[in-house]
Order: sequence, then C-alpha cells, then structure tokens
Amino acid sequence: MNPEELKAYKREKSRLFNANLRELRLKEKKRTADQQPDNQDDNQGNLQDDNQDDNQDDVLSLQDLMDIFETLDTKLDLLETKLETIIETKLENKLYELLDKLDKLDKFDKLENKQPQPSIFFA
Repeated sequence: MNPEELKAYKREKSRLFNANLRELRLKEKKRTADQQPDNQDDNQGNLQDDNQDDNQDDVLSLQDLMDIFETLDTKLDLLETKLETIIETKLENKLYELLDKLDKLDKFDKLENKQPQPSIFFA
C-alpha cells in the first residue's frame, strides 16, 4: 500500500471510529435521560422547572461541543482528501497533456531537421 492509500485508509478508519463513538455517546445520553425522574408530578414549581429545563436545553455541554468538533474535523478530513484527489487528478491530466504536446513537438522537430538525401539524376 503506498503512503497516500495508507493515509486515506487511516482517515476512513478514524472517521468510522468517531462516528461509532458518537452513536454510543448519544445512546448513553438518551439512556441516562430516560432514567431521570420527571419533576412534573410536583405541582409547585412546575413553571420554574420548565424554565430551567428550557435554559439547560439551550446550553451545550462540553461533550456536545466535542462531538460537534469531531464531526467537523471528520468532514474537514474528507473534504481535504477529496480536494487532494481532485488536484492530483487535474495535475496528472495536465502533465500527460504537456508530455503529449512535447512528444509531438519533438517528432515535428526531428522531421524538420532531417536533411533531404541528394538525388542523382542521370541525363
């Protein structure tokens, strides 16, 4: 495996690992949220609890921020890989075009530089 293939392979494995880790965290978060008792049985202070819950929903936890960062980092890696592939492909195509043109010019120069053989006419 060449270094570029190895690099792409490692990125893909890292992306899959991060995606699986994110899923596990979300499942754990959902499981713990399901286990927490609801405060809605208490008639006194329901309005305050609802306001606090709304405020807490607006604030992202550090883990949420880390998940977002990992997602963005993975997407950035994928974009970087795609960009590198596109650039390499375009450069490779341009190189082949230039080499073809150079070969044609070289053949043309060889034809121009050939000196005609003197022909002898007998009368």
